Amino acid sequence: MISASVAAESLPMRVFRKLGMDPIAWSLRRLYCPVGREALVLEVGSGASPYFRANVLCDAYEETQERFYAHLVHDRPTILAFGERLPFKDGSFDFVIASHVLEHSAEPEKFLSEIQRVGKAGYIEVPDAFMERLTHYGFHRLEISDVDNQLVIRKKKHYIQDEEVVGLFHNKARSIFPNWVSRFPFHFHVRYFWNRESGGIKYRILNPACDASWEGPQSSAAELVQNPAPMAIVKQRILAVIRRLFSQNSRNKSLDLLSLLECPNCHRQSFKLQGGYAVCEGCQAKHSVYLPCGNGNSIPA
Repeated sequence: MISASVAAESLPMRVFRKLGMDPIAWSLRRLYCPVGREALVLEVGSGASPYFRANVLCDAYEETQERFYAHLVHDRPTILAFGERLPFKDGSFDFVIASHVLEHSAEPEKFLSEIQRVGKAGYIEVPDAFMERLTHYGFHRLEISDVDNQLVIRKKKHYIQDEEVVGLFHNKARSIFPNWVSRFPFHFHVRYFWNRESGGIKYRILNPACDASWEGPQSSAAELVQNPAPMAIVKQRILAVIRRLFSQNSRNKSLDLLSLLECPNCHRQSFKLQGGYAVCEGCQAKHSVYLPCGNGNSIPA
């Protein structure tokens, strides 16, 4: 169980921040998960670069423009499901990581309720509302900031909230903005730890009646996916090696994923593996699953 007074940064992160090396400290955050080795960790919205400490991965899509069609990594038990309807039993995880996924939800109330239902503690990371207002990703539906240890959420009425601000930003600052974010990453993101002992996730939604389920701009894989630069390929391979070194690989291979599941439709807790799916033995609802194999990858169940 995570302490109610957990530090938001590891010792190495604090050292590098003291030295004025925020970009290095920022990169080290993915190695920091304030739980013991025995804790069971879920990552929701794990995507193409899951956190090393996560034991179970969950993502909505095998491929999607929301992560620029990057391949889903499933090197440990993985299930496809939406964060607003997680197919897990109550309290089945000690810690839930939700990094750069909450801002994609049109129903943040359901998303936050679900991760608190299945987890005892967790970590949320999102772009800060100021950055979101300027960059206006077409598939981000929320602007989120943190004030007095509370998430302040605004549902976006459209993927561009303020056309005048965006126009001014594009006119002068857009070309240098990535340099600001790279240099001062902690200032442009929200990092929020929560646990049940201290009351769970504290948040307020400024405009709860707003419908954030609008249709955003659509792009094809051909438009978004480009041939990666050599350095990008090297980085991907290094990350894969680091995942193998720092993940609980032997433990993950032995996890019984089905024992953690509960059907979000009929709430039955009995599933069977069938043709790459976990199938509910009650209503026959199914979720794509991947289970680890011996070479460090996963295969459809």
